[in-house]
Amino acid sequence: MPSSDAAATSPLLQTLLNHVQLLDPVTWLGPWQCFCCGVLATGLRLSDLTLLDGVKFFLACGLIGPLLTGFSQSINDYFDRHLDAINDPERPIPSGRISLSAARANFTLTGLLALGNMSLLYVITGSLLILILGIAGLFLAYAYSAPGFRLKENGWLGTTSVGIGYCLVPWLLAAHLFSREPGFPSFHLALGVVNALVAMGLITMNDFKSIEGDRKNNLRTLPVLYGERGAMLIAFAEINLAQVIFVITCLLFGYVTIGWLGIAFFVPQLVQQVQLYRAPNDSRLLESIGRNAAGRSLVSQSQSGAHPGFIRFLVGSNLLTVTALTAVSIVHGYWH
Repeated sequence: MPSSDAAATSPLLQTLLNHVQLLDPVTWLGPWQCFCCGVLATGLRLSDLTLLDGVKFFLACGLIGPLLTGFSQSINDYFDRHLDAINDPERPIPSGRISLSAARANFTLTGLLALGNMSLLYVITGSLLILILGIAGLFLAYAYSAPGFRLKENGWLGTTSVGIGYCLVPWLLAAHLFSREPGFPSFHLALGVVNALVAMGLITMNDFKSIEGDRKNNLRTLPVLYGERGAMLIAFAEINLAQVIFVITCLLFGYVTIGWLGIAFFVPQLVQQVQLYRAPNDSRLLESIGRNAAGRSLVSQSQSGAHPGFIRFLVGSNLLTVTALTAVSIVHGYWH
């Protein structure tokens, strides 16, 4: 009987794991988070769920995570293989664990499955907006990396496309699939924009890890254009603008208590930003993550070595997520 170690290193399983790594499952969490918050914000309760709602939720989670986001990561790895050879040589393509033809097959199949998924959602709901949102997300994922567009070569266009594709599209998809109101109420539009701005700040910080390769290849990311601290200030401004819009939205819709809660969460976020700006390469938090097996699975050594402060910023900015989850819970009476 083969041992578990032998099974774990079998060629078929290793090939499958390499293809999954190309889809970068960790990156699915952000879009899923936006989608789930968007569902909560519609006021949908467990007692109101129908079998159709369950099917829509399952299909939408597959579309947003493994398919749209996975397609984005896979095609980005393919067209950025020369950059990854410098910035992240452990990735499947530069390390030689996946051939170029296999990588093309990966993102082609993922893109086709995304089209099939959104078409099925269209058949179930009869809403053309589902197709429009899905195709918009797929196009942005392609345009971000592919030649002819290469939005990522412009720091402003690249971060904006990520914010829209990873956060605004999932939130609006949730609002359209589960809201009992037609179209997109202004409340959902505002919170979708809030999440998009957060994503723009995070992707700006994430670009620090590849700043060396980006400079060599003349990519005009924000850290390359404005330097480390200049790009930090841009990221902080985007995150803080998101928090301001969130608070104003709550106050305009009459949720005064939640608005004050947003302000309360804003304070530690500002403190964390000041600390990061003063010591951007403080690696103490990252080292504590690296000592944990789960942490090592989420953060590659090349990422951690390039810009340790990104992890601290990610943790600090997620205070906004706590605010959003708390807000939609109180708004719709999940807490009594």
